[in-house]
Amino acid sequence: MRKVFTPAHESEASQNTFSSYLKGKAIKLNENKLIASGDKGYRTVLGTQGVTEGTFYYELTILNPSSEELEIPENSIPPSAPILEPLLTTANTLCLQTHKTSSINMDKAASRVGFATNQAELEMCVGADNYGFGLRSTDGCVFHKGSRKEFSSGYEIGSIIGCLIHLPPQRPRIKGVTDSGLVKSEGSEIHFFKNGRHLGCAFKDFYEGCYFPAVALYEYSRAEINLSPEVRYPEILETYNAKPFFCD
Repeated sequence: MRKVFTPAHESEASQNTFSSYLKGKAIKLNENKLIASGDKGYRTVLGTQGVTEGTFYYELTILNPSSEELEIPENSIPPSAPILEPLLTTANTLCLQTHKTSSINMDKAASRVGFATNQAELEMCVGADNYGFGLRSTDGCVFHKGSRKEFSSGYEIGSIIGCLIHLPPQRPRIKGVTDSGLVKSEGSEIHFFKNGRHLGCAFKDFYEGCYFPAVALYEYSRAEINLSPEVRYPEILETYNAKPFFCD
């Protein structure tokens, strides 16, 4: 039987989650590695399974931003200080008022979702280099090699973003011609969906490679990945003759 998936790490060969190995240092994963949390600047995390050919689809649910990483001590108010209650102001800005005010703007949380190879720079956002392709939450623009292109209207908390990649079979390498460097994959495509609605084909004819699901998180944004066969919008699998990013 032909091997379909390439694991991010040999210890994750049978896992269908975010990878503990292919991620930015600041990215935090929950216990089952299905939820990733950001921490200030953009950092990227990949899924555990990559593909080199075929049509594959996964979904990402955008969750409420997390304030768990703020590490504000529970008993930070000295006994002599006046008692002031935490306030939740408008514009979703969390302000903890004590003898020293700490203000965290949760509206800054943002994400980019898409695909990347294991050569991508994970301490940056997906789409910042040659090896990644991303859709940005704030304005719906797509990114590759750091270049921005108008695409859709963006997405928000609660959205289920579907990501589909089509990779034709890789061409044989010709010694001295295509045995090194980036090789164009004629007919390759990346499509995005929002809550089951097709947003369009964002990228075509990009480079051959082993592509993994990828998400970049900014500030305290959080996302839950679904690499299982039980996707929220199975009709997309049927319409595009796609398979889930699921290694059994």
